[in-house]
Amino acid sequence: MARLQNLLLAATVALTVGPAATAVPAEAATVVDPFVLQVGATLPALQGKITALAAGPGGVVAAAHDKGVALYASGAWTSLSATPAHKVVWRGDDLVALTADGLLTIRNAAKGQGGADAAKGGADRLPPGTDPATALLVGGDDLILVQGDRLYRKGPGGSWRPDRLPGQATAVARARSGAVAVATATAVFETTGRTWTQISPAVGTTHLAYDSKGRLWLAGATGLGFRDGATLKQYGPAEGLPMLGFTAIAPGADGDVWLGTAKGAVHFDGTTWEYRQGRRWLPDDTVTAVTVDGNANAYFGTATAAGVIEARRTTLAEKAAVYEQAIQARHKRTPYGFVEGIGLARPGDLTQYGQGASDNDGLWTGMYGAAEVFKYAATKDATAKANARKAFEALKFLGDVTQSGTNPAPKGFIARTILETTATDPNIKDNEQHDRDKQKGDAYWKILVPRWPKSADGKWFWKTDASSDELVGHYFLYALYYDLVATGPEKDEVAGVVTRLTDHLIDHDFSLTDHDGKPTRWGFFNPKELNGNPWRREERGLNSQTIITFLTIAEHVAKNPEKYAQAKAKLIEEDGYDLNTQQPKVTPGVGGGNQSDDEMAFMNYYHLLRYEQDAGLKATWARSLYDYWQQEQYELNPFFNFIAGVTLKDQVWTDAYGPFPLEMNGPWLRQSIDTLKRFPLNMIDWKQSNSQRLDIVNLGQHIRPDADPKKLGMLRGGTVLPVDERVVSHWNHDPYKLDQGGDGYGENDGTSYLLPYWMGRYHEFIAEK
Repeated sequence: MARLQNLLLAATVALTVGPAATAVPAEAATVVDPFVLQVGATLPALQGKITALAAGPGGVVAAAHDKGVALYASGAWTSLSATPAHKVVWRGDDLVALTADGLLTIRNAAKGQGGADAAKGGADRLPPGTDPATALLVGGDDLILVQGDRLYRKGPGGSWRPDRLPGQATAVARARSGAVAVATATAVFETTGRTWTQISPAVGTTHLAYDSKGRLWLAGATGLGFRDGATLKQYGPAEGLPMLGFTAIAPGADGDVWLGTAKGAVHFDGTTWEYRQGRRWLPDDTVTAVTVDGNANAYFGTATAAGVIEARRTTLAEKAAVYEQAIQARHKRTPYGFVEGIGLARPGDLTQYGQGASDNDGLWTGMYGAAEVFKYAATKDATAKANARKAFEALKFLGDVTQSGTNPAPKGFIARTILETTATDPNIKDNEQHDRDKQKGDAYWKILVPRWPKSADGKWFWKTDASSDELVGHYFLYALYYDLVATGPEKDEVAGVVTRLTDHLIDHDFSLTDHDGKPTRWGFFNPKELNGNPWRREERGLNSQTIITFLTIAEHVAKNPEKYAQAKAKLIEEDGYDLNTQQPKVTPGVGGGNQSDDEMAFMNYYHLLRYEQDAGLKATWARSLYDYWQQEQYELNPFFNFIAGVTLKDQVWTDAYGPFPLEMNGPWLRQSIDTLKRFPLNMIDWKQSNSQRLDIVNLGQHIRPDADPKKLGMLRGGTVLPVDERVVSHWNHDPYKLDQGGDGYGENDGTSYLLPYWMGRYHEFIAEK
């Protein structure tokens, strides 16, 4: 009883002074400077399969292909020769191609003055015994041609000068200094004149390249290496190399290197590996050629088309503007502006798209609205304030639309989503038989007729059977909007929406009760179910935390908070919901559990810890979050990390062993910023395949007993794959699933970037100049 009185006293104090609604900064905000973002694109069609590429002066790119030679400039290809070609190199402004007819020189090609007729006298003869299809060619002051165990040099207007190699050549490269390296079947040799010196006993080297710093890179069957002075370093899968089977190599603009394989491309700067696979990055995974221009843009020949991965200099704020523009242009549905993904008529084509209802309008739009709230709080931008208001009104309507019409629900009940009645009646598909079929695999699945009632004005179908994640989205936005946007009478409006929904839950035995008078499939929070039903063991902790959070938010906004404080105290004192909340995640280890549950739990923690007035309970909630974050810290998730960073600051847990600080440690802030930097601009739902990678370790069977462990994994370093190497639609996406995505028939919205970005800005984890 004493605890109940303390909780009620805490509620009264909260009403009087309330928790601070200001940002909680990190020790020092990390200033994020402009950075380079990679953006993939497919180039215009080229008639022929590319065998070699060469970046030339002024950003032009030459291609050798099985139907000739072409030049890419100003967004288009120009044909320079119709003779099949195998290699292309630049010598100043002149382009030199190794063709079926010999050596073709195209004068001033880089300046757009060249053409097939510019090669006076046709193609030059090759040395005797040279096969254009297998010979190796590099440019420079002297052209260098390699065939078998012979190396030939040719100056402008001169003839071929032969030199014998230490063995049959498999690769050749030339440095800016004039040094030449050649790989044979048994070793790699280098010369700066006439004498060859063995520099590596590397066996099976197939590709060589000197980078912009003069270091020699070696790629072969066993891995990647590079020589820096007298030091030779080797990299294999154990060091992070994601793929073997190299098909091409090209030095980057700043000591880095790009590699082509039969299953994508690899980029390495000496520290960070990047794997580029799938249509987000390449037209086709089979890479046949690669080159890099002076602006660090990487061009690729593939089995089907040419592509480029642009090195685009940008800022986090500029990225946010791109996502926001896309949301405004394509992702707001109905006059209420529900935010969600879209469907595309053709793969990757954003010119024709369709919108449709989702099962989670309340959650996704709530998270978008929260992003706009944080943006307004950080910048006072009027457009952000208007967007936040619109999102609040959209969620409020999901509670209004259910109150009348063909099958009115109890007061406070919310719809999952709405759909115009001018559309095809969704009850045709979501009929009773459909429910009975679902029930065969889920004993708790409800039979609801109709599943889509009509509104009183006849304009809307609204979907029944709302779940706990919709509720979490509603409460998350309402509390933020109340604290950071609403003023005066608007606060009363928000409080009215919150208490209407919370009263519904209290009045219906802590259940979300549908128009049929029964709880929804996932809307149960009462002790009888959570503590008394063994089938609810996985939901016990999360749903206890969820209802405690809802009641705490209601306490915070209500003019008369006692009702909600009493309901909360009863669940804690009599039903042990505080103990249930100590462990909301049921998992046998890192990589287990349900990511939708993780998303809900962290959204709950944000308000639960900020609003809690009882010191003992706050410590319990903090310890619960700290333990939860120990499982989640490997997911490189800025949304989860920022929530934990804000709410665990200065928190201490004391037990029999003494005080234990709960503040986060480790590289979480750096990792969060890196995720925001690498978050892909291309949000089209392309397939990302990673199960073939060599740098991953699979999850143990005990982590996901019902799943194939070969399809689940993380990097050898202990984290999930970087965000730009997997699919992200929302933060409930499974980051351990190695193969994900579709065929390009959809585009996800960018809320999953905007929410952590603006949260990080508001809470001063990150700053920008």
